[in-house]
Amino acid sequence: MKTIGIKSLQTNPSLLTHAFEKGEYSLITKHGTPIGIAVGFDSLILDEGLKNYLALKAFENGDLSFSQLANSLGKNKSETMLFLGSLNITFADYSLQEEEETIRLLNL
Repeated sequence: MKTIGIKSLQTNPSLLTHAFEKGEYSLITKHGTPIGIAVGFDSLILDEGLKNYLALKAFENGDLSFSQLANSLGKNKSETMLFLGSLNITFADYSLQEEEETIRLLNL
């Protein structure tokens, strides 16, 4: 999530355009206090609704944990994994190096 001050938007409205083009959502602030959220048009918004869209984007950006996402969507963890798979959203992102280190630590 990108935070954009209202004064920054007045002087450089392309900040919002760039965020929309990247598929990001933005928190709009006035004197450091959140006053709104700006999201670009995305078919996922239409399919899943704004609340679910924001939860999914927050999960993708690392702002929500998997458990928090499941709770936000009103699904159990298995249903959430299937749902994320249907949207081609990665729900576990581990590098090979992390996996090798885990195996080494567990003496497997």
